[in-house]
Amino acid sequence: MKSFKIFVSVSLVLLLAYSCNTNESKRPESALDTGRDFIRASLDGKFENAMPLILQDSQNLQLFETYKILYKRLPADKKQNYQKASYTINKYEDLNDSVTIINYSNNYMNKPMEIKLVKMTGLWHVDFKYTYSGNLPIE
Repeated sequence: MKSFKIFVSVSLVLLLAYSCNTNESKRPESALDTGRDFIRASLDGKFENAMPLILQDSQNLQLFETYKILYKRLPADKKQNYQKASYTINKYEDLNDSVTIINYSNNYMNKPMEIKLVKMTGLWHVDFKYTYSGNLPIE
């Protein structure tokens, strides 16, 4: 009976370790995929999916919190239009091996926007403050 308890305990530990690893592997590996996931999650209002993709500094987190509040205040029909919207990547520019700019627009607003992605510790993150710092779309 004691060996059965040990077997069950070891199995649970291995299962937990495996599930933690599979969640981490779902993180996008490229700047383009990170940008796509962030854009889609933002349009859908799925902030729990977008938040891990944000560069975790105080200014980014504060801006993202403000963005979430503004999105949640939108009328239901506008939220639905964002959720139904498709998006197009107008331009993708690697500035170097750790900084990328994506210019995109969605078919609801039809307004070009940009996000900056930075690679830190091997992972790509959205530098959300770039979007709100007055940067002009890339030509």
